[in-house]
Amino acid sequence: MKVIAAILLCILINRTAGTQYPECRNPNQRRGWCVSINLCVPLYSVISKSVITNSENQFIRESRCASDHSDPPVVCCTADKDYDRRRGEILPRDARLLPDRSICGGDVVHAQIIGGKEAVLTEFAWMALLEYQPANGLQLQTVCAGSLINHRYVLTAAHCLSAKTMYRYGNLVSVRLGEHDTSTAVDCQNGICLSSVVHIPVENFHMHESYGTRSHWYDIGMIRLARDAPYSPSIRPVCLPSTVGVRQWQPGQSFTVAGWGETNSSLSSPVKLKAQVTYVEPDRCAHSYANYNPLGNSHLCASGYGHSDSCEGDSGGPLMAFHEGVWVLGGIVSFGISCASLYYPGVYTNVIFYESWIHDTMRP
Repeated sequence: MKVIAAILLCILINRTAGTQYPECRNPNQRRGWCVSINLCVPLYSVISKSVITNSENQFIRESRCASDHSDPPVVCCTADKDYDRRRGEILPRDARLLPDRSICGGDVVHAQIIGGKEAVLTEFAWMALLEYQPANGLQLQTVCAGSLINHRYVLTAAHCLSAKTMYRYGNLVSVRLGEHDTSTAVDCQNGICLSSVVHIPVENFHMHESYGTRSHWYDIGMIRLARDAPYSPSIRPVCLPSTVGVRQWQPGQSFTVAGWGETNSSLSSPVKLKAQVTYVEPDRCAHSYANYNPLGNSHLCASGYGHSDSCEGDSGGPLMAFHEGVWVLGGIVSFGISCASLYYPGVYTNVIFYESWIHDTMRP
């Protein structure tokens, strides 16, 4: 009878969810509805057990909806009871949507990386500048970056697509690809010049559904371009972790962050700069931010230990790892306390955690 009652309750919640309960995504990025935990049979069965594992306890905490502080809590209800143990497995990919490693993540040159040095012209050819049109109609502003992941999609931070950002800088109208030096019409280096940059209008964009419910969480969004981006030596997509079989990052992993953000002189750089940072283990990073902003598995931390870091103006840009001959998008620049802090690592949106969401959001 208990099983039958649970099934009937789940059916009732699903039938009425569209009108009574707000939609959400749980920590496994599955769609659900915000309901009292007493009405969520799977999670209620967990808290009814005599012994709850640390993983189950953390899963329930991260399942709370919005800024809920009620008792009993309101949670994002799905069939899940714990973190998806298959999260590290390689996801099936639609070849029409995501390029394979013969196309993505390639570089004309893979030179030694030194913190704060100028990138080679065609390095990180997936990097995009987001262009905002101020209400006064003046020159387009570029305050965020992103990463091209196929012909039609750019991955960026949700806060770059937020109403707050657009109120301050104007509506997001286009994406600039193939850029190296924003101060010149044609980019040249050592006698080699590239074709002009490409400006592509934005068709639409999509922020993670849970962005804004918790400070600095779910900071991921996707921009759909109005037309296909033309691949060239200076415009190419970056690889996602599943494309090359990356399931998790290991201690000591070296990353590269690149962008046009603030430098040591506190001025934005006209040229694309790159810097090397190192993976910071989650427990250590969470401890650093314990009194500022709780972190979870959806965050990834990296530090240049006082020498290099992403900074203001780099938001939405890529944190990359060179893996088996190609560049892989590990993180998206999200937030931090000051820049290149010795005590606070930079915090990035963990792309591995959101790959299911990325696949679900894309369309041909």
